[in-house]
Amino acid sequence: MLRNLNELAISSRRNYQNNFINEDFRLNRDFKERFSQILEGRNTTIQFFDYSAEITSSSNNKIFCPNQWFYIATFVVEFASELINYRNVLDSIANSEVDGMSRTQFYEKVKNLKDKDIEDFAPEIKEAIEHYYPDDQNSVNYLCRFLTDYEWWFGSKTVNRHDYYVSPTLNLLGLVNVSQTYVADIVYFLASDRHLMQYALDLREEVQELIDQKDFRTDSPAENLIVYGAPGTGKSKYLEDNFSDLTRVVFHSEYSYYDFIGSYKPTPLYKQVETSLRRISGEEFEVGEPIIDYQFRPGPFINVLINAVRRSDIKFTLLIEELNRANAPAVFGDIFQLLDRKTDGSSHYKINPSEELKNYLMSIEDVRRKFIDGIFIPKNMNIVATMNSADQGVFVLDSAFKRRWKFKYMSIKEKGFTHENSLITYAREDFKWRHILSSINRKLKNLGINEDRLIGPYFISPSEIGDSTSFSSKLLIYLWDDVLRLKRDNFFDSEIRTYSDLVSGYASGIDVMNIKDDIYELVAEEEGERELEQQEQAGEEQEDE
Repeated sequence: MLRNLNELAISSRRNYQNNFINEDFRLNRDFKERFSQILEGRNTTIQFFDYSAEITSSSNNKIFCPNQWFYIATFVVEFASELINYRNVLDSIANSEVDGMSRTQFYEKVKNLKDKDIEDFAPEIKEAIEHYYPDDQNSVNYLCRFLTDYEWWFGSKTVNRHDYYVSPTLNLLGLVNVSQTYVADIVYFLASDRHLMQYALDLREEVQELIDQKDFRTDSPAENLIVYGAPGTGKSKYLEDNFSDLTRVVFHSEYSYYDFIGSYKPTPLYKQVETSLRRISGEEFEVGEPIIDYQFRPGPFINVLINAVRRSDIKFTLLIEELNRANAPAVFGDIFQLLDRKTDGSSHYKINPSEELKNYLMSIEDVRRKFIDGIFIPKNMNIVATMNSADQGVFVLDSAFKRRWKFKYMSIKEKGFTHENSLITYAREDFKWRHILSSINRKLKNLGINEDRLIGPYFISPSEIGDSTSFSSKLLIYLWDDVLRLKRDNFFDSEIRTYSDLVSGYASGIDVMNIKDDIYELVAEEEGERELEQQEQAGEEQEDE
């Protein structure tokens, strides 16, 4: 059963005009992740910042949009969802070969129905609609009007075009077509995916609530999150983009509970004496007799905890790099119990700290009352971590520890990253980094190498990409020693017998990885896609004329 598009359009526009407020805000992570997945399926990538985003299309063109575009889009997403439903019904009727017409012929006739009488101009199409809705005259009337009366649904471009949704969207939102057309695409993406549409509706309510409260800094409950994946996939960057007020700590094999939480440490004090000394320059300075005292020195966890308790209006984040390079459950110790969180993000339980930690907390005047009954993680303190699943010789996380965390897997993106078009000289030719990266990973996958050992785009950072030695000293040695130890003969050129051969061969301009033909193939595929896109765009522009 179809809904009345005109009523949906008018109510959407009224809601937008009455409720939209232009304020800066941050998108929540669930929305961003789902939106990224939708774009990836369309060979498009997106990079989110605090209050804006950078979108890279399949033709490598970039669109810069503020977060307000996503918020604006939510006001017409229900209308757009029904508009897509109308078009899907039309597709089903077209595929049924109405009166012997092919799909192309059907849509050619549909295109010419604008401002016509369907009974006079295309009675066979009306008959097909009535056959599709035998007991629903309202849906028959709505769909016929959709094809003939474009003002009814605020449309302009004919419904046979792939961008039929652009004009009504921009009309309802009162946006300029030239500069803000992508808002219509955002609306289409939101309306095309059931999960994303729900996230969009939730986002509208969330942003409205945040605007009412005028506080965008603690917009969602704090959490424990582990981001893991292959080397160079941008795990740290993801956390930096999605969390603010970061305190970073790096775990390693010698890192302990006392480094993380805090402990008594020797602190030199100096007893004043009457003696003075002179430097060789003649400068006089006083000498103190050293006395060793022991004071409690808090670790990064306690420092962030205190900051969060002091400023409940700001969300603080403790970022742990390389979580599994230390014995994480041992490092957390009794703090492990605090990782169970309530729905508001605060610890479900409190624990009694050690005597020395308690004394330290009680010595801090402005927070002592918060910890009288024990210590806890407040609702504005995130604990996030990175973990490289490809590393050898690291500690394994037990199931009791893991179940207290959310996990985010960073897949390997071979397009849409900062330095994708940077040139690298390989085998005496200059190739874009993304083409070399894709060719290497394609060959590794064909050899059955697990995804967590493939190469991420940031394995070579943007600052290193121009240095040819980074390619050989970082990438080649990783492939030689860690990834292909047992499959070197299947990957590298047959003349390569040692790592020295590999480095010297690369420096001499030899195709040491036998990937040059694959690179040519990738470049050709891209050019073919670009030409097809340009042809489609030229056809639509000609149609507009």
